Amino acid sequence: MLARIPAFPPIVLRLLDMLGRDDTEIPDLVELISSDPAFSAQILSVANSPLFGFRSQVASLQSALVLLGLRRVRALTMTVATANHMKGVLHIEELSRCWRHMLACALLTEELALACAMRDERAYTAGLLHDVGRLGLLLAYPKEYAELLRNAERTALGLLDCERQALGMDHCEAGRLLAEHWNLPADFQIIAGRHHDPQANFEPDLLSLVHLACQLADSLGFWAVEPLQPNSPEQIVAALPPLMRNRLHVDADRWRETVERRILAYQDVDAAPRSSGALSLVSEPEPTPRVEQTGKARPEDPYAPPSLLRELSQVIALSLLATLLIVVIVYFSVK
Repeated sequence: MLARIPAFPPIVLRLLDMLGRDDTEIPDLVELISSDPAFSAQILSVANSPLFGFRSQVASLQSALVLLGLRRVRALTMTVATANHMKGVLHIEELSRCWRHMLACALLTEELALACAMRDERAYTAGLLHDVGRLGLLLAYPKEYAELLRNAERTALGLLDCERQALGMDHCEAGRLLAEHWNLPADFQIIAGRHHDPQANFEPDLLSLVHLACQLADSLGFWAVEPLQPNSPEQIVAALPPLMRNRLHVDADRWRETVERRILAYQDVDAAPRSSGALSLVSEPEPTPRVEQTGKARPEDPYAPPSLLRELSQVIALSLLATLLIVVIVYFSVK
């Protein structure tokens, strides 16, 4: 089976390795990404889309990486790379749903990590690559897998059972093998193989967050196979331990709308959304980064406009307001 699955391009695996290290420098990333002109152009295209909200055109790859920062670069490069990998099969409706599910899980996993105050920069990538086994199966057997997904919607058998009957293995087993074959991090291998395992006690680790993100993605309609008895986001959150449950505020319509906008932006880099509201699962939205006990600011939304631009806009607005007040005071003083 592995022999029929196209490998991720070497540049993607090298990027994943580089972005997982603390000593990665921007010039090293620029050199690597620049080695693939088509990939570089896609990164620039998305960086210049309304998804990130830059006020001026980003003209060079180095400028894009500096402005975006490593966290945004990690999410952007892995999403573009995964979309490229699946481009040949995304015209098939059933397989396009798999891609939507993967991207929804990536976004939700990252936001859940923020809600749990987890500072694991790999949350988005873990959510995106959790279904790497499904990605492999649909690339190796696009027609067969699309038919399997259609049949799974009409049978009492679960998807994993259907996969084992039709292909000899399910996408979790395929994911573990592929993650190991591609030398992905050890915890990514575990997530790829066990993200459907029941979590007896919710622990704020990557596996539990991806498992929860999968459930939420399905409940919001971003499923690969429609659940026979779907749970609502409210039911899923209500089943969590009290500490985690109290950190989340269910806003299903907003979650669904925001994920949809992000999916549309990444499906076609030339048709990015006009605006990108921040997906917020945290119970009390905060206008500024919250400082935790460690003294470090809470990471910002990787898709929000750069903080420098926001601060500059605020300064300009305050200056205009002050000028207006001075004019009013002078007018009435003279009068």
